[in-house]
Amino acid sequence: MPAAPAGRVPLHARGGTDRPCASTRRGFVLGGSALLASLLLPTMSRTPKADAAPVTTGLDDAAYWAHADRLQLALDAKWRNGAYQPAMSMLNANMLLTHAAAALVGHTGPARQDERARALVEHLCNGPSWARQPASGKQGHVPGWRGELAGGGIQHLVVDTEIAWALSYAWRARDVLGVDGDLIANRIISTATGDFWRWPALRLNQINWYARMYVAAGVVGGDREDLHDQLLKQLRRFVDGAKKPMSGAKIANLGPSYRFHYLPGWPEHHKYNLDSAEYANIVCGVLVPYAVAREAGMQPLDSTRSAVIRNWSERVMCGYWTHAGYLNWDTGLGFKRWHQGKKLGLSQAALLGMAVAPELARNGNWAKHMLDRSFELFDRWTERAGGVPPANAFGVPSIDGNESSAVLAAARVQSNVAQAALLGLGSKPSEEPPPLYAYDPDVGRLAVTTPHYNTAVVGVNRQAFPYGGIELARLFDGRQEVAGGVGGRPPAAFGVVVREASGTIIAASQRSYQDDSPLDLLAPKLTNPPHAGPFTSLRVRGKVERNGITITTTHRFAASYIETAWDVDGASGKRVEVVFPSWGSKATVSAVDRSGARRAVTGTLSLDDIEWFHIESEHSGYVVVIRSGATKATASTRAVAAQSSAPNPGPTLAVRASGSSIVARVAPAPTAAQAESIAARLV
Repeated sequence: MPAAPAGRVPLHARGGTDRPCASTRRGFVLGGSALLASLLLPTMSRTPKADAAPVTTGLDDAAYWAHADRLQLALDAKWRNGAYQPAMSMLNANMLLTHAAAALVGHTGPARQDERARALVEHLCNGPSWARQPASGKQGHVPGWRGELAGGGIQHLVVDTEIAWALSYAWRARDVLGVDGDLIANRIISTATGDFWRWPALRLNQINWYARMYVAAGVVGGDREDLHDQLLKQLRRFVDGAKKPMSGAKIANLGPSYRFHYLPGWPEHHKYNLDSAEYANIVCGVLVPYAVAREAGMQPLDSTRSAVIRNWSERVMCGYWTHAGYLNWDTGLGFKRWHQGKKLGLSQAALLGMAVAPELARNGNWAKHMLDRSFELFDRWTERAGGVPPANAFGVPSIDGNESSAVLAAARVQSNVAQAALLGLGSKPSEEPPPLYAYDPDVGRLAVTTPHYNTAVVGVNRQAFPYGGIELARLFDGRQEVAGGVGGRPPAAFGVVVREASGTIIAASQRSYQDDSPLDLLAPKLTNPPHAGPFTSLRVRGKVERNGITITTTHRFAASYIETAWDVDGASGKRVEVVFPSWGSKATVSAVDRSGARRAVTGTLSLDDIEWFHIESEHSGYVVVIRSGATKATASTRAVAAQSSAPNPGPTLAVRASGSSIVARVAPAPTAAQAESIAARLV
């Protein structure tokens, strides 16, 4: 092999075409244990699935590229001075991936930008972003990349990974693009084989970054046998640490019901270890490089550990995703991550992986359905924004609510669309999932998603975020529009509020617990974890005791509506209200009487002649039907001040009960016509 040019390391011998090299499938002895065996019990004792939903038509390759093209039109304005602006390395790497993928398949739409792709390869391989010296901080290293094309910014696992993964696509399209394949291969392989990345290196429990680096290096000609061996070692270590701490860790990678621990080196009660929808999905994204490596000849993960990953991936799908293609999002990292668009882009990797890695994930057709809906959701946001959507969804605050984050989010979603096409999702079947749930007994969290709505009950918050309690934390409709709030506190929340005559709140059901679980699953019956999957009957009950007042809440979740019963004891002489929030400055609350006449709820209204209410939020809404407890009850609306986790609340409907019990049903209904039809079924 000829000597490498200055500044480059010699490469392993490789072929010059995009063909997978053979990888030796070496056997190994599994260090079996009772622990790992016990993790298989849920699979063997699971209750049967609900009746399968009909197979639906998913996006094909043409539809994927149409999505990529529409996003490209929004991103074109960011191309200035030979790069996408702001000139961040990860942004430009994701754009490179899309352009290279388009060239690779011969796409001819706006996402095909060969000249830009060549410029980006030059930036990332020869420009200042290719680090000559390590950056300061724990993750400084060479070889590797910096976060800014000009050479500044952070060094981080995600920076190297996104660049190397994108460059591997450019390498595959090297002949079409006319770029230096040897240069690309040098940069990827030298980085992946450096001390920062080689086994046994690991940051926290985030094996996904390492797996992608190893696979990217293997794609461009690295020693696949060695790289695949390292990938499997990372997977085995993660799984062996699923229920027992890894070496040097204090807690396991997963909780008792497979919820994710972000900081395995810290105690369980740390707020970051409550859960993290975004990082659980980011790590579960390891399924994508696993599938690519298997196609390239890597031996499979052993069956015992594979079963653990399948259980975890099921919990990831049911506990963190909605039918609308958005995260059912609660995170111990709070406003540092909550509703960040750029984390949605990273999280989509889990659905992509579930759709292409059947060895490690059940129901790939469900995953494809959710991923397709996720692309469509971002498409709607782009259309609504008239360009790149805001950095954070639903107006919530974040540490990264800036242009760089917004553009990176769009670039990541677009690159995921391109990868979906190249990984063959366009020809895979899609199936709308049945109603799904996931329950974590130790922290009292219940996630629920159906084709009609999604919500969650979040009993324990460990002060990681402001909201929580035994009531619905939020209510979205089937298109992920806000029907009734995103995560407020009373009065911008569902539930019971008990007031003194003066109006002072002395008890409320939507108040979070810190350490113990306030929520019991009544149906389905608990078996072995993960407590997740399809449901036909789902009921939970919670209880709050404050100032001598006991509030018991029982939720029943059906496919198209939610029924809640509240019982209040010890509140004699107090004002008991059940509150129903709205969303948006233009939100309204209407009451419909037995004749069908609709009126705005302005003052105090008797419920004697009222059949139902329609709460119309900014882009959606929901119906409220009081099933019992309406005798001598009254209704009014309350103006609500903005909160950090409810930045755009509308008026709240307050139903004042005369007795100690009330039962209500709610169901999303975006328009008045839909509300009338839905209410007729709920009354």
